[in-house]
Amino acid sequence: MSIENKISVAGSFIYPHLVRPDVKFNADGEYKVTLKVSKSDASDMLKEFDKALEDSLADAEKKAKGKKIKEAPKPYTVEGDNVFFKFKMKASGTNGKTKERFTQRPLLLDSKKRPITNGTVIWGGSEGKIAYQLAPYYVPAIGAGVSARLKAVQILKLV
Repeated sequence: MSIENKISVAGSFIYPHLVRPDVKFNADGEYKVTLKVSKSDASDMLKEFDKALEDSLADAEKKAKGKKIKEAPKPYTVEGDNVFFKFKMKASGTNGKTKERFTQRPLLLDSKKRPITNGTVIWGGSEGKIAYQLAPYYVPAIGAGVSARLKAVQILKLV
C-alpha cells in the first residue's frame, strides 16, 4: 500500500514546533503542529481522514480474523465551527528495518514556495498549508487508526 502526499487547506497554526523539535515527552524529539481550519473549509479533508480511518480498521479486522477491533483516537477534533488537525513527524530515531539512526525535519517554505532559512521563528497564529501523509496503524492496546505525518509546511502569513 503506497502512502501519497496530500496538501491541507490553509489554516491557522496552534503550538507549532516546526523549527526545533519538541523534546518534552520524547527524547528523540518531534516536529508537530495543530492546524485550525473552519468546518466549512475542512469537509474534503475530513472525508479523506475518515476514509483512511475506515480502511485502517478494515485492514486490522482482516488481519485479526474477525475479532472486533477498536478505533484509535482520531488525528483531529471538531469544536464548534472549527476542526483541529494534528500533524507530527519524528525528529530522529532508528529505522526498524535497517537499524540505522536517522534525523529528519519538515521542509519549510514561504508563500512563494522558497525554502525558509534557519533563523526564522514560526509562532502560533501563523497561517499556512501542510503537506502530509495519512499512515494507517494498528496497536492492540489503542486500536486501529491513522496518523497524519507532517512532511512540509508552507507559511502564508508569518507571525
